[in-house]
Amino acid sequence: MTIRRTLGTASATLLLLASLTACFGLPGLPGGNTGGNTGGDTGGGTGTIDLTGTTWSGVDSDGDSWGIEFQGDGTIGLDYNDEAYDDASDTWTMNGDTVAIHVAFTDGDVDMSGAVAEDSIDLDGTYTGGTFTLTLTQD
Repeated sequence: MTIRRTLGTASATLLLLASLTACFGLPGLPGGNTGGNTGGDTGGGTGTIDLTGTTWSGVDSDGDSWGIEFQGDGTIGLDYNDEAYDDASDTWTMNGDTVAIHVAFTDGDVDMSGAVAEDSIDLDGTYTGGTFTLTLTQD
């Protein structure tokens, strides 16, 4: 058991090292790093737009109103059809410029994901029995 764990850890470390090396490239080679750090990312997420602490709202394709506050702990504050919720099971994550939102309603979960732009978030949502779209704008 110890050998497998050690080999697994070593394999994971090598994979991580290879992935990080591939991300940076070598200076002077085609496709390599051709410049210095251009700045911009100050933390708070992995996307180019940091949603932490911002509030967005909109009406979905089913006519339901949404207000979402992206909280720093990875949860959301939610205003759904004029009812306020702030539950630890309602979460958000960023991957690049795509946000994924999970909301646990008592009658079933809702999952949404979509592209984040400077002035809007375009989401595709799913729930048991259906789909919807939602465009949010920053409040």
